Amino acid sequence: MSVNLVSDENLRAALQPYQVDPQTFEAGVRTKIATGSKDRVIASGAALSPLLRAAAVFLPLSMLGCRGSLAAAKLAPTSAGAKLLGYLAFPAITLFMLLGAAVLSVLKIRGLRHQNHPEVSGQIAKHEAVQQWWRDHKWGARVVFVASLMLGMFGASWLLFLFYILSFGILLSVITSLARLGIGSRFIIGSSCLLGLMFLGQAAAFSGMGAGDIHFLDQSLVPAVFYGGVVVIAILLLPCQFHTSHKMEGLGGTVALTKTGRLITSMLFVLIVLPSIGWFLYPTLFPATPMRIKHYVESFDHARFSSASWRKWEIPASWSIQSNLEPDLSKPRQLLGREIAGEQNPYILSTASRVGLLSADQIDQIKDYEKMLRSVLPSSPRLKSQRLTNLEQYDWVIRAAVLLDDLSTEDRDILEQRLHATLQTLPGETYVNLGELLHATQLLDVIKRPVNPEQYRAKVHALLREFHSQDSGGFQLAGGFRKYRKSEQEGENTWTQVLLGSGMPGDLDATSDAIELMTIYGAPDDLNLNWVRSFLRPRRSGNSDGKWISAVTLDRLNQLPDAHQPTWMEYVYYERTLLAAAVLVFLCIFATLSSPTSKTGVAANS
Repeated sequence: MSVNLVSDENLRAALQPYQVDPQTFEAGVRTKIATGSKDRVIASGAALSPLLRAAAVFLPLSMLGCRGSLAAAKLAPTSAGAKLLGYLAFPAITLFMLLGAAVLSVLKIRGLRHQNHPEVSGQIAKHEAVQQWWRDHKWGARVVFVASLMLGMFGASWLLFLFYILSFGILLSVITSLARLGIGSRFIIGSSCLLGLMFLGQAAAFSGMGAGDIHFLDQSLVPAVFYGGVVVIAILLLPCQFHTSHKMEGLGGTVALTKTGRLITSMLFVLIVLPSIGWFLYPTLFPATPMRIKHYVESFDHARFSSASWRKWEIPASWSIQSNLEPDLSKPRQLLGREIAGEQNPYILSTASRVGLLSADQIDQIKDYEKMLRSVLPSSPRLKSQRLTNLEQYDWVIRAAVLLDDLSTEDRDILEQRLHATLQTLPGETYVNLGELLHATQLLDVIKRPVNPEQYRAKVHALLREFHSQDSGGFQLAGGFRKYRKSEQEGENTWTQVLLGSGMPGDLDATSDAIELMTIYGAPDDLNLNWVRSFLRPRRSGNSDGKWISAVTLDRLNQLPDAHQPTWMEYVYYERTLLAAAVLVFLCIFATLSSPTSKTGVAANS
């Protein structure tokens, strides 16, 4: 049996792609020697400042590329101040370093095993070091994560971010000091910061953050800032990924992300992070401008929830008319025509008449007009002095009578007497609401008997103070006005009521009524209007109708004679959470840029 042997030339040609480049091999050996010498210096502790020694107690330097056996016990600081700084750096180390290191080590080990690369043993050792850190500091790490979530839920996010800024500032000093020693990796530091910002962004998005504080801007900007930092850091890490991949390919195998892995990661990033940023920024990018409000008013051709939908449409509709936007109300008129031809809901008729949709010709088609008019104009002297009950039902009747000129002077006197009785007695009733007070005041103006604001100012102001709510009610915003009076049985909210969201938060419709009452009776001197501004701020979680109601009510609030515009100092103070988040993102970006991308860092950490 003959055997065909491969020639030496063909064998050399087949093995040529796997031959190690001499220069690359020499550079790798020199890197190993340099890294080992630095590790011996670090391990001896001679090159470490007291702050670095304090941080070394919590931060495994092997994660940053130091291969020497660094015993934290040997480097334990003797200074109490340095030890305190080490403990202060612990939260940032937990969230921005070890969390990312744990995830990255698992991903690298899986990639190395998939490619059967000899470096897998080194990565396993790093992973075991990180795992040992989590076992040694599990209770402290749990406190950090739970506190991060709970402080956000209880409205102390700015304190949380301020503490993280302090902690990360200390960690940043450690990172820059290690970078001067040639220790560290931009890819490791940046990836860890990226995961930490992702955690804070998710905590800020789902914790109901800022619901119980005063803010002028939508707090969904906070997670948008965190996710924006994630985008920037991810872009900064792209050259590190390609550089690491290129270096390891020269040694015969690719250890970093493969092309397919990078493509999948990039696609997931685009599909998840970027749309999330757009979702959080939507109220800011697309605010309720006058033209958008006008379009909303003109497009009202279907009342999904009957009178409730009409009521929510009425507030921006009346504002657009008062602001001389001249909206085209043909679609709402057609909807009203269908209502008159059908059920003739009195609440809808009252809403339509206040906006001016109800015409004299349509009144003749309403079957209960005469009957309801006699109800508000009783012949009995005893009834003439009684208040008007269910005023919302009879509002359209009085306006229709004025429109048809069906009211005599005596009729107007009776209505004036009954409306004043309503204003007198309503504040003392259990189930009073601000809307009835507003409608009674407006109807006096309709019958040409305008109210004297001084006569009821004290009562209205007392009611406004009582109805103003600083309860967030779980995930609702604080600062609005309640729809109904808080019963005596409820009393003050306990901590369990606040936690479970059983308070009485404000209502948009009631807040709109309160602002319109203030245009007539003025604002109470001791009422902080910044709370109301905070309640009316643009919000991502608000429904479509609420967006327009908030915008027009906020505009009415800003037009009040007693309302001063917030100063820039107030903006800085009330938006301290957003500013703290921006500073924290800046520190993460700076830490990423401060980390070395030299051959030492790449080779040691790949």
